Amino acid sequence: MTSTKRDIVKEVAARTGFDISTIQEIVDTMFETMSHGLAQDRNIEIRNFGIFKVKETESRTARNPKTGETITVPAKRHIHFKPGQEMKNKINKKTKLK
Repeated sequence: MTSTKRDIVKEVAARTGFDISTIQEIVDTMFETMSHGLAQDRNIEIRNFGIFKVKETESRTARNPKTGETITVPAKRHIHFKPGQEMKNKINKKTKLK
């Protein structure tokens, strides 16, 4: 099952008692801040959750399987997430979810 941002907003609003519009603004601001930090090549570390990093892949040569033509795949940047130990334990059900 996939959770959307709206699902997260509803869950946080239900747990905290704040109205949905306030939580929506907070969640949007949090994601904007994280995106901005990652765009500036900063890592985002959230204790007991994990680390978001921007990693770069170098350009490489590849082959088109249909034509056999050699092409160059350009270098690119992508976001990498490394879960923290507590997150790993929750995923593997070693601890109870709160």
